[in-house]
Amino acid sequence: MSAEQLSRAPYPVGDGIHTAADGVPTAADKPSVGRGVERRPSAEGPESVFRMLKDIGFTLHVGPTMALCIPFFVFFSVLAGFIEYYVLSTTAHFAIFIVGSYMVFSSYFVANYFMCNNSKSYNEIPDDKRFYVLSNLIKSAVLLAYCPLAARTLYHALVYDEWSTPRIRQLGVLYAIPDFVSMLLVHRMALSTKIHHLCVVVFMVVNLFSTYEEETVGRALVVYAIFSTFAYLVNMLLASRFLPVAPKTSFLLSVLAFIVYAGCLGVNWTWQLAFCGRLGATKPSFGLVVYIALITLIVYDDCILVKWLWRNIFRQASLVRAADAEDAKKSEGKAKAT
Repeated sequence: MSAEQLSRAPYPVGDGIHTAADGVPTAADKPSVGRGVERRPSAEGPESVFRMLKDIGFTLHVGPTMALCIPFFVFFSVLAGFIEYYVLSTTAHFAIFIVGSYMVFSSYFVANYFMCNNSKSYNEIPDDKRFYVLSNLIKSAVLLAYCPLAARTLYHALVYDEWSTPRIRQLGVLYAIPDFVSMLLVHRMALSTKIHHLCVVVFMVVNLFSTYEEETVGRALVVYAIFSTFAYLVNMLLASRFLPVAPKTSFLLSVLAFIVYAGCLGVNWTWQLAFCGRLGATKPSFGLVVYIALITLIVYDDCILVKWLWRNIFRQASLVRAADAEDAKKSEGKAKAT
């Protein structure tokens, strides 16, 4: 069986999910991703209420794509460092959110113009799907830029019990910017995904008026949000499907994404159970009940994604074996011809 035949099932591409009822196909062909093998999308997409994992079916050139992603990574890295040391008030955080959202909003159109003029493959993508592709690429770069600040905040909180309210507020503002802009510009988005992005913005506003020095249920939400930041590798895996990535590279990225994501979830869930159990025994509250009810939906969503990542490893391994077999067959044919 060829690599093309091994990967005909639908697979994930973003946030939320579409079905045939949405008028969106669940699978489509994907151009060659390396070694002369035409590779189609693989993996069944997670049936998630939060992630719309639909197929685009186009491959982007690496050069223009990197020229797009690197500036976003640098900009948000600098922004994170700036507000870490110079932004302290709630008013300033709101200003950062407004200015940052405007800059990201504008950059979508700049990036679209740049890609249209520098990437022939990008021009082949239908107009209504281009901002979706940009959103995936931008979010993977942005989350990667946030990781140092998120890791530092988590380390000080869990190891030294230092819950810095200013730094947590900064992270909330930074995390909400790409979701807010995506909600405005990406039109082909499931309603549940829009609600998810809206909740992120609402939590950001609540976060700006909350303090974390005292032990409350808010700490549990902060820890879960920080671990979600480390999911940039999963976004990168999804974004890599638009790049001419060789089967072996895609396989290694799939393995690494699964290890990182599943590992983060294991640590996160263990801490959540211990913290919520202790808080429920010492400081029971209605807020804790609401948090557990809402976080259960996210846990279910994460379980579906982990399941897909696990299955995707085996699908990518099948593609690697098929590609190697086809290469061996071609080499054998050339040897016989000579």
